[in-house]
Amino acid sequence: MSKMYIRIKKDGFIYEYNEYLAKNPACEVISEEVAYPERFMNIEQAAPYAKAKTSKTKKKGLDLSTADIPEAPVYTAPELAEEAARGLP
Repeated sequence: MSKMYIRIKKDGFIYEYNEYLAKNPACEVISEEVAYPERFMNIEQAAPYAKAKTSKTKKKGLDLSTADIPEAPVYTAPELAEEAARGLP
């Protein structure tokens, strides 16, 4: 015997079987085959999906190297430089 599930009629969410939800008029009791049809697919039925999934080309990743980033220029406020240079030849 297959497992039973509860499906909410309004939005289609599927839950494990619960006797309280089964009594609710907004819910319906469904079998596992209806709830999860991909589990019961034949190999012939699944072949086109598997082929389409594996035929996609892999995208090249982003280049995250930081070797070409220049150093930030050193900035000194003119007032600070003038004060630091006092007394120097």
